[in-house]
Amino acid sequence: MPTVAEWFLRSLIDHGCDAIFLNPGTDTPPLQEAWAKLKSEGAKVPELVLCPHEIVAVTAAQGYYLATGRAQVAFVHVDVGTANAAGGLNDARASRIPVLLCAGMSPVSLDSRVPGSRAKFINWMQDVPNQGALVENYVKWQNVVTHASAVGPAVDRAFQMARSEPEGPVYLAFPREVLMEEVPDQLVLGPGRAKPAMLQGLDEDTAEDLTRRLVAAKAPLLVTGYGGRTAEHRHAIVELAETLQIPITEYRGRFSAPLEHELHLGFNPERWVGDADLILVVDHDVPFVPADRPLRDDVQLIHLGADPIQEDLLVWGFPADEVIKCNVLSALRALGRSAKKAVDAISSEERDRLSARGDQARRHHDHLMSELDAQEATPGANAITPFMVGRTLSKLCPDAQLYEEAVTSGNPLALGFRPSEVGTYMRNGGSFLGWGLGASLGAKLADPEKTVVCVVGDGSFIFGVPTAALWMAKTHKIAVLIIVVNNACYNSVRLATRDSYPEGIQATQGYVGVDLSDPPAFEAIAEACGAWGRRVTSIDALDSTLAEALEVVEGGTSAVVNIEIVASEKPL
Repeated sequence: MPTVAEWFLRSLIDHGCDAIFLNPGTDTPPLQEAWAKLKSEGAKVPELVLCPHEIVAVTAAQGYYLATGRAQVAFVHVDVGTANAAGGLNDARASRIPVLLCAGMSPVSLDSRVPGSRAKFINWMQDVPNQGALVENYVKWQNVVTHASAVGPAVDRAFQMARSEPEGPVYLAFPREVLMEEVPDQLVLGPGRAKPAMLQGLDEDTAEDLTRRLVAAKAPLLVTGYGGRTAEHRHAIVELAETLQIPITEYRGRFSAPLEHELHLGFNPERWVGDADLILVVDHDVPFVPADRPLRDDVQLIHLGADPIQEDLLVWGFPADEVIKCNVLSALRALGRSAKKAVDAISSEERDRLSARGDQARRHHDHLMSELDAQEATPGANAITPFMVGRTLSKLCPDAQLYEEAVTSGNPLALGFRPSEVGTYMRNGGSFLGWGLGASLGAKLADPEKTVVCVVGDGSFIFGVPTAALWMAKTHKIAVLIIVVNNACYNSVRLATRDSYPEGIQATQGYVGVDLSDPPAFEAIAEACGAWGRRVTSIDALDSTLAEALEVVEGGTSAVVNIEIVASEKPL
């Protein structure tokens, strides 16, 4: 008779789950036995991807989703595995990535006649009062499967909740006895009848009203963070901006338009929001910092997105004259249609006015690009900057899927890296560091034909548990290029201290608690784990080393390039 663990695996397949990223423990043998049994019988089962650390498991599941749009499962060990994985859910929540974090639980039965009952001393040590409390700040929904008949409906509900807008992580736990119980069938709905709740777009009246205001504004600005999460989203944003001649600026999330686009004003919204008389915020959590930045008295702020007021944040504090809760892609397409109709109907004088404000945006864009060109032309005394790393990647692999977790080096890198039409740039949306390595591995596993590049800071590389990530890459034959932009310090902390205490003692005598002096030889760690590793210390070696690394990756082996860079002083 099938066990609960078998029904769990069958339900995952029904919901389009391709992989279980597993960090096992004494509670997971029922899952492993069920997988082996179904596999031997020729049944379809998710790929079982062994991850030697929970951080790699939960972040790889996120990368897989970003590459495919399909929610995946990370399965970890009781309370301690849940605790290790919990930080990664911070990023999943912020980036609205549906992922199922699943865990076993200590057995509750003391009767040795019950399959799965307590058999080791550790079963007492891992029996905590509220295991779900470890993740409740980050998940949309959580449940414990306490009866054999409940597993099918629980999986239905988990996927339904994770994929309902705004999407996000969920948590599902199983006592070991329950996983081992046998049950003849399950009362399940299946994906066809456990549909997620999807928000609607804009109705025609709302789209036309918003379009009228965008047309009438003298200095509108489009600010986005997650609005460009897919190619379809990016195309819709660019089309709207071009039709109405609205400049675009973005912060933290994913690219909404190529930086070369004439209406793109870069990654520093603070530079532009003070001049705007209408700000359309598209799918963003923190559109500018700080929230009390001086704005025009007559400015209108319109927040549009699946969660336009960030309901899960205790303090938000951004002015909002109008909030529109909607499906972002449908709303952008409705605005695009409305904008084209409006432009066709306006007078030639109004068209000239739109062109004039577009010309103003193009002048700002040209000035930004000339500043970047000057930066590239005068690199300094053999000092490598994140911008240079980005420019080199643009030359060598513009089609790459780039996963970036470089913190203060991130925006300078993004200003240099210009992906092609098929290239992408992904960034963790939350504050948990350790996301990049696992996410890039999950993305490559999902789409082996793509070139996947991971750019992390030295701190993020350490937080990502590189020995676990590189072992996973070697064992599962996942070849990615990992670039460590190594400034040998916690630069974000250094900059925060500098800005908080500009006249403080550390400003003259040196910052404490931030230096990672004499850092590990990351390239040697790579080689110890079966990857190819190199260190770059001079500009002359940058292009050739990265080109060689890409050749290694194309040959099927992961590569780690440790690049010594100068720390960014003004990351935005």
